[in-house]
Amino acid sequence: MNVPGSHRHGKPISLIRTTPPTPEWMGAALSRTLLEISQRGDVATLLRYHRFQGTDSDRQAGAAWLAKRFGAAPSIDRIIVTNGTQSGLLITLVNVVGSGNVLLTESLSYYGVRRIASFLNMSVKGIAMDDDGAAPEAFEHACRKLSPKALFLTPTLHNPTTITMSHERRLALADVARRYGVVIIEDDVYGLLPPEAPPPISALAPDVTWYAAGLAKCIGPGLKIAYLLMPSAQAATSAFDRFHTISTWHVTPLSALLAQSWIADGTAERVLLAVRNEAVARQEMAARLFIHASYLTKPESLHMWLALPRRWTQRSFVAAAAEAGVLVRSGSMFAVDEDSSPEGIRIVLGSPETRASLGEALTALRPLVHENI
Repeated sequence: MNVPGSHRHGKPISLIRTTPPTPEWMGAALSRTLLEISQRGDVATLLRYHRFQGTDSDRQAGAAWLAKRFGAAPSIDRIIVTNGTQSGLLITLVNVVGSGNVLLTESLSYYGVRRIASFLNMSVKGIAMDDDGAAPEAFEHACRKLSPKALFLTPTLHNPTTITMSHERRLALADVARRYGVVIIEDDVYGLLPPEAPPPISALAPDVTWYAAGLAKCIGPGLKIAYLLMPSAQAATSAFDRFHTISTWHVTPLSALLAQSWIADGTAERVLLAVRNEAVARQEMAARLFIHASYLTKPESLHMWLALPRRWTQRSFVAAAAEAGVLVRSGSMFAVDEDSSPEGIRIVLGSPETRASLGEALTALRPLVHENI
């Protein structure tokens, strides 16, 4: 369905990837930190060595960062530093699910974890969701019927719906996991964007949870660092031993030193606050422009979940948006069962470099999302 006169010339504006907005001062901060690193006594050998599970200093920085979510720094013996959250999820799936076994996810879930699972020869099955996220009754039914090894969840600012699961729901899911011997894999990549959110499942039920949180969504994806927190030091040692000689999953030394420095001197916190404030401003802009649209979102979310007006299918909306000069991602990409995918579209607000560019994209989409046209 085309909208007359909607085509814009020039490069399309992408609203696809949930990249956080970059504070205008971050480049200068990066330059200063790189200069400081260049003056270190060990800089000549910085690129000589792997960091494997992360040095003690790397893991202490990770523990300090995770303390923002956990209230206290977890033991570094439970932490492995990885080359981004996906690497942490790969390590986790190999260790807790294994080839030929079943991984559960919410019926709408991050498509990247399904791709990793498929690569590892795992079967992915979706469980029903309600307004509070994954339903405990559906989880228990799947445990009885499918004998899964793990349940993958994004409890805070769920991707794509932006649902933030209640404290009570997190406890209920952990209770089912314990009773059936199923591991919860918690992806908390968006967890620090809200100023207040329920504690991670890993804080409530550390015995059954493998937890991954990176800096991609609150600092920048190019930093390529994440922290994988396991139930115990023994689990961390076992996971590390299994991946020890594989050199693609661990963090690069330069990224590790940048993260160390920024966490220690408060730069990471400043970036987080700037990203959060910009996300709020962009959500307010979207609310003004999409006043006649139906969607789910949260004030600090980098994306929103748009309910399509009845005149559209997902495919026709994506095509019309592209004709208007805006790239968006079909909601079916997040559905474990694409045949029963809800008619929704994820609209990313964080990816345009400027607020003006986002405004241009949302203005182009406004006639498409209007419920009454």
